[in-house]
Amino acid sequence: MFSDNLSKKFIKDRIPPNYIIELKRKVSSTNLIMKEKAQTGVAEFSVLIASEQTAGRGRLGRTFHSPKGTGIYMSILLTPEKERNPLLITVDTAVCVARVLENLTGEKALIKWVNDIYIKGKKVCGILAERLEDKIVLGIGINVFSPKGGFPDDIKDRAGALFEKKERYIKEKVITELLNEFYNIYMNPIRDELLAEYKNRSMVTGKNILILRNGGEEEAVAIDINDDYSLMVKKENGEIENLGTGDVSIAERK
Repeated sequence: MFSDNLSKKFIKDRIPPNYIIELKRKVSSTNLIMKEKAQTGVAEFSVLIASEQTAGRGRLGRTFHSPKGTGIYMSILLTPEKERNPLLITVDTAVCVARVLENLTGEKALIKWVNDIYIKGKKVCGILAERLEDKIVLGIGINVFSPKGGFPDDIKDRAGALFEKKERYIKEKVITELLNEFYNIYMNPIRDELLAEYKNRSMVTGKNILILRNGGEEEAVAIDINDDYSLMVKKENGEIENLGTGDVSIAERK
């Protein structure tokens, strides 16, 4: 029988002992709460996992739809070396999540620059890394199942979920595989391999895209991902630009 109550024992028995796990059924935002906890001196690899968020957050001030019983919403506290900035943490995590979800679903997992994971053309995961002085709070939101009644109208065309059928411990399996893979990557980041895999999993390279910034859209072609993970694009006037921040969407070919 399926239950949305996560098993802490199942998770703890299958992950490195460095992790300190806290489970909540409902929170405002795991990132917001973890940022508050970071101020009190909680240890690195503290993890807050919730089954519902009332104020889930994404990049660029966006909300992240986090209804009850459908997803995994977690935040991990990190105290990395100075050169491990939020961007590197984000792209490393994208590779980590893509590997795990591909293994669990059997479907190819692609990365939409810079932090979204897509399976079968639908977004199933978003990542948000935020710096807090010498710490980084890493948020990961995964759509495990579709919400009852479907996704809201404003995201229903692009949002997807990992599984149709609910099975016992399925969320715990996603969590434990993700935490194990992340720990391995975080403790031993082989930059050349991670960059190569990030590029290989890119769903925008070679595509017509829209650059979304300043409330407008600009057409371009995504050429490549640079060594610093900026996105090299060629605009309609032939100008080459390297995007370090912002967002893009794939445009329909004319």
